[in-house]
Amino acid sequence: MPGADARLAWVDLDRVRNQNVAITRWIANATVALLPVLACFLGGSTQKWAEGLIITILAFYLLVRPPRFSLGVLTNLVLLALFILATVAFFPDRWFFQPQWRASLANDFGIQLPTTLTPQPWITLGYLVSFAAGLSWLYVVSTQDLELREVRFQLRLFTSGIALLAAICIALYLAHTTLSFWHNDQSFGPFPNRNQTGALFGLAAIVILACVQEDLRKHRKRWIVWILALVLIGTAIILNFSRSGVAMLMAGSGFWFGALAFRHRSPWRLALEISLSLFLLLFTAVLLFGGQTLDRFHLHDFGSADISANLRWQIFHDTLRLVGNSPWCGIGFGNFEPIFAIFRDASLNGVRAMHPESDWLWLWTELGWPALVLGIVAIMLLASRAFPLRAGTNQGYRLAALIGALLFAIDGIVDVSGHQVGTAFAAAFLLGLSVYRPLTLKRSRSTSIVFRVVGLVLLAAGLSLLVSIRGDKPLPGSVGVASAKQLSAIAHTERNFSETVALTANALRWAPLDWELYLERAIAEVELKQTKNAQNDFRRARFLEPIAYDVPLAEGNVWLPYDPVLAVAAWREALRRAGPLRPRVYASMLSDASLKSPEVSPILETIGLNEHDLALPYLSRISGSRFNRALAELLKNDPDLRSFGETEKLALFAFWSERGDPDEIARAVEQHPDWLRYAWLGVAKYKASKNDFRAGYELTQQYGEPVALPRVATNFSLQDSEKRFQAAHDNYAIGYELYRAQMQNGRIDDALLTARHFSERPNSPAYFHFLEARCWAEKQNWERAWNAWQAFQAAQTAEAK
Repeated sequence: MPGADARLAWVDLDRVRNQNVAITRWIANATVALLPVLACFLGGSTQKWAEGLIITILAFYLLVRPPRFSLGVLTNLVLLALFILATVAFFPDRWFFQPQWRASLANDFGIQLPTTLTPQPWITLGYLVSFAAGLSWLYVVSTQDLELREVRFQLRLFTSGIALLAAICIALYLAHTTLSFWHNDQSFGPFPNRNQTGALFGLAAIVILACVQEDLRKHRKRWIVWILALVLIGTAIILNFSRSGVAMLMAGSGFWFGALAFRHRSPWRLALEISLSLFLLLFTAVLLFGGQTLDRFHLHDFGSADISANLRWQIFHDTLRLVGNSPWCGIGFGNFEPIFAIFRDASLNGVRAMHPESDWLWLWTELGWPALVLGIVAIMLLASRAFPLRAGTNQGYRLAALIGALLFAIDGIVDVSGHQVGTAFAAAFLLGLSVYRPLTLKRSRSTSIVFRVVGLVLLAAGLSLLVSIRGDKPLPGSVGVASAKQLSAIAHTERNFSETVALTANALRWAPLDWELYLERAIAEVELKQTKNAQNDFRRARFLEPIAYDVPLAEGNVWLPYDPVLAVAAWREALRRAGPLRPRVYASMLSDASLKSPEVSPILETIGLNEHDLALPYLSRISGSRFNRALAELLKNDPDLRSFGETEKLALFAFWSERGDPDEIARAVEQHPDWLRYAWLGVAKYKASKNDFRAGYELTQQYGEPVALPRVATNFSLQDSEKRFQAAHDNYAIGYELYRAQMQNGRIDDALLTARHFSERPNSPAYFHFLEARCWAEKQNWERAWNAWQAFQAAQTAEAK
């Protein structure tokens, strides 16, 4: 009996041990499946606190369950070489050819750059940690020792999470709200860029097709749930209005159905699925290269050979110019945005380019062409491990995952979803689960040790990101720079300019190519009377941000009280950059201080009166003799107003009629009779000033805009209208009906009384003054008709305000 009890105890112990192992494996599987979902939910992990959280979770996973299998010598060497190429940026810059932009920054602008290849090593280090986390995540999901049902569980859980995320997006969209950590201009989806949201939903939709097919094949009713999830994701893609999402969904579905067709021997089913596959692929081609029916996707010129026809191709062109300066070693992670701004030519416009519109081109620019080649080789090596796709190996799920991952890589040619943690982790997850299982890899103790060390490094980095967000001491790198900007803005508001200079100077040691820091420091230096330092920092800010007019505009504003000459010089540069926004930018310069400054005012007047698009903002800010003098100068420069468009002429003569000399406008119209259609108001005022009220009033009727009057649904008789008015003498609509009936019956005096019944009341509609003027005109009392029309114009202006 004691022996039987011992055997029972061992059986119970084995059962408990097996249960614990099963629970542990379930938690591990759920963690792997939901980590990319969490990364996407947290605004795509585009903010550093969210990225820090994802890296921390990944680090804990690496410490607890590091990869126990090796991907093989070749794949390991490729991934290691990729990482080493990323660290080349920290090698001494003297080992490499010095590009012209670096020499210019150091010699012409006195910017002290570090001795490393990357001009911003702290910024590069932050991105290097993210890159290491991405490679580690890819290795983890690719080497999981999973049973077939665990693979299905992870894929189903992942797609269920994305479907739930799509439902949340739709619900927030319908409620016209969003989450505080979602930053999207279109107010839909977690990512700042709609294409990344669309790419994520497109990946999930492809896997859902495999889930539907599997449940249909096994006669499970769960396929209905997957269809509903597919409808949710399809709806989200449509509401997101992302061409990447639609193209990925259609192309993925086409490839999926095409592959499915060749796995079945039924000729009718084969024909049907091939037809559906061809249709989806054709639709994708039309979406990408279609014509006017798809204009709202703005893709009809996608295949144009003219590189200047599309901003994306223009950015590609300028990026390749940048690549030519450092073709094999790159410029280092995190340096594209500040350096590319210097190289913009064909793509030059009013918006700063944050990236080169291509994951692969971005990788080439920052790590060099060897990294581009190795990246493609790494994907090919991992994709080859998905074969053979034989029956009984989750071939349907793995095929869908492989199609999704490869389409994501192809989408990286014209998009940058691979540079966002959320979408990159999702694509790597699918690529890793497409690997053939059971694994044919070898166990490796050294691999576990390496990744535990990597886990410790990532844990320290992730926790640092999380702590630094709330910490008082800025962490070196992009987080510290962002914190320094916030603190310097507070110090500037409190007029603690010495603190602003200290904060920005410290941040510039981490990010010496950040134009905002130079601008912030320069503004503080002006207030501290450090003129030479301020001039140098303003020059640096303008060079590093050669596009935005805000930089020289802010410079001019801060120089105005101290050195008006420098203020005007900066403002001229702002106007040069402003392009079509010149009138608005010029108007912002016309403050009371600048117009009263004896040094600045004449220069602003000269600028405004010599450039027709700036004349109107200038004339709108002055009046009296100053207006007349400026107008005379304008007509001297352009006597026939040839440089003015129709709208500009209307605005000019509106100012002239309101603020100018009526005699002058009358003489101008006599010399240019075609100007009457613009100057009729001023001429009408001139006629009235000469007591020719009839001519003045008739000009208002000839050239004035039609007056909006109430609609009359039913033509009541005069008697009925009078009865209705007696019952409701404060009703505007009934009053207008009575006025109309009285005019139709020739009872002008009664119509006049009706109009004045309302026009003499405050807050009555302006059109009653117009009706009164019409009555006086019928009675040939032109002076009172003119006065009533002027009252109408004043009331109409008040209503518009």
